[in-house]
Amino acid sequence: MTLLRTVTSAVFLLIFIGFFAANSFAHDLVWPGEKLKALFPQAVSFEQKNLYVSDEQKVSIENALGSRLREEDMKPSIYFALVKANADSPPHKAAAILFIDAIGDGGKIEIGLVVSGKGEMMNIQIFENNESPKITKQAFLRQFEGKKATDPFKVGSDIAAPAGTDKSAQAIASGARRGLLIINEMFRKK
Repeated sequence: MTLLRTVTSAVFLLIFIGFFAANSFAHDLVWPGEKLKALFPQAVSFEQKNLYVSDEQKVSIENALGSRLREEDMKPSIYFALVKANADSPPHKAAAILFIDAIGDGGKIEIGLVVSGKGEMMNIQIFENNESPKITKQAFLRQFEGKKATDPFKVGSDIAAPAGTDKSAQAIASGARRGLLIINEMFRKK
């Protein structure tokens, strides 16, 4: 009887852990086709690459950030937007896409980033969030287009936050810069 209870408890614990993990990082477990198309509508397809941040890359990113990477940032899934020059040409990579989380006033904010081959931000969209709708408006998000990892990404400096959203806006800016640094470091020419 004790062995049966132990086994049953272990099974329930594994189910609970699996459920918690699936809900914590859902964008890593499900193909984000609709989100990818929203971020880069001209793509004919997308290619996923699951990567690991090396110790050397981690140090470089953290030095640039001035803070530590999150555990979930250590295994990024990066998606390449594939486009064709014309109907007969083979597809080629046009941009890298990364989904990254930030924490704002309302909790988790899922951010989708599109980065050019030159390492510049092309597009940013907010997906899951409980923040003010002001931070999802294009007037705010367009500020990130063309930004480089060397830009400050600071509210009040190079980012203007909608009224009453300073903390959420800074969370998005910091998350966007973190994602940009990860993509740039993962594909840096050595």
